[in-house]
Amino acid sequence: MSIIENKLLKIPSETFGDYIKRMRELRGYSQRKLSTITSLSNTTISRIEKGGDQGIENPDIYTVVKLAEGLKIDKEQMLIAAGYLDKKENEEANNIKQIIIDALQKLGWANSIQDINTETIDFVEFTLKKYGIKNKQIP
Repeated sequence: MSIIENKLLKIPSETFGDYIKRMRELRGYSQRKLSTITSLSNTTISRIEKGGDQGIENPDIYTVVKLAEGLKIDKEQMLIAAGYLDKKENEEANNIKQIIIDALQKLGWANSIQDINTETIDFVEFTLKKYGIKNKQIP
């Protein structure tokens, strides 16, 4: 994960509203511009950023997804930040990489682990995420 990607993650001490405000400012958006991009009201965005008693501490999933799209943040990452999904552990990512390596070897595209470079694994992982796997399982 690059340094830029790390800036897009929610800091554990941050409230969801603080996170949204930081992401909005990082993108150079005013509340009004984010409102226009997301089709959410300016008041809703303001109340989310305030959070707590005066605002909206836990926006609904629809609102969280709209914010993710408007702020150009991965929807899953935003749902984790909002508390709707549990944070994935690195162990799962390592398992996916191992599954990819095993599959490439089974397909005969690589004779040994030394034949598989990180770019190949990253490309296959990207392709799987982008296009998905429908009705297929890796044994």
